[in-house]
Amino acid sequence: MVLSIVLNEKIPANILVSFYYIDNPTIEKLREHKETTRFLLDSGAFSAWKKGKTIEVDDYCRFIEKLTPIIEPWRYFTLDVVGDPVKTQENYEIMLKRGFKPIPIFTRGENISSIDDYYKNSDVVGIGSLVQTKKNRQFVNAVMKKIGKRKAHWLGFTQINYLKHYKPYMCDTSAVNSAFRYARLGLYVGNGKFLSCGKSDFLKKPNTTITRIFKELEIDPKIFSKSENWINTGKPRNLENTTFRSYVKYQLEIEKNLGTKLFIACSGLWQVSLALSAHSFWDKRGINVRR
Repeated sequence: MVLSIVLNEKIPANILVSFYYIDNPTIEKLREHKETTRFLLDSGAFSAWKKGKTIEVDDYCRFIEKLTPIIEPWRYFTLDVVGDPVKTQENYEIMLKRGFKPIPIFTRGENISSIDDYYKNSDVVGIGSLVQTKKNRQFVNAVMKKIGKRKAHWLGFTQINYLKHYKPYMCDTSAVNSAFRYARLGLYVGNGKFLSCGKSDFLKKPNTTITRIFKELEIDPKIFSKSENWINTGKPRNLENTTFRSYVKYQLEIEKNLGTKLFIACSGLWQVSLALSAHSFWDKRGINVRR
């Protein structure tokens, strides 16, 4: 499963932030760490859609123009429109005409031949319509058959068996938020697998797997027997550090072993700071070296 990658080359912190969430403090934090970070900019259309809001293509373009002199994104996506492939294509054409080079997004409802057209202007094509949709795995299979060996980004889809099989160029996940929404920890076990656990798993002595993971994370599992430690504070405390250290290790191993650049979707400064801190944590422990 290991790909041929340059020896001893360290993997950057892969961080996705959307236009919908980004603010000046977040931009400054990314600028401070630009030498060790791949900053991927998303339009935030899906986040806005869930809130019943829309994003205008002109606002998005103007933002990128103002952002670039401060910190240039490693890459950025076009402005997609949820459920509207025609409008998504229109926005992409507008951005191209204005001199931008966004990653195009192929969504359900488009003619699959559009993929070839997208690759004429971009070396990467984003695959949307994968989150909270029916038959998304069949959709991935059909699209990847068309894409072949060309570079693709899976938006919000990180099913491990599919990652191992296709080894896409890029993908992203917002699964870190499950710990904060549902008070459930996703502990990275290894080999692309997570162990989900809640407070009841810590009311008695944790099993050997949980004990091993927490030893690696350098966090005392006993703290999770108390209810107050399951509250999201938005600060580098118990729940937050455990979650991000676990997911960043997963991120590093996916890129190390599959070559896929997995981005953690961060909603604001506090999550960006936690992702950077977790990346530094593993870097200091020698985990972050490509084989």
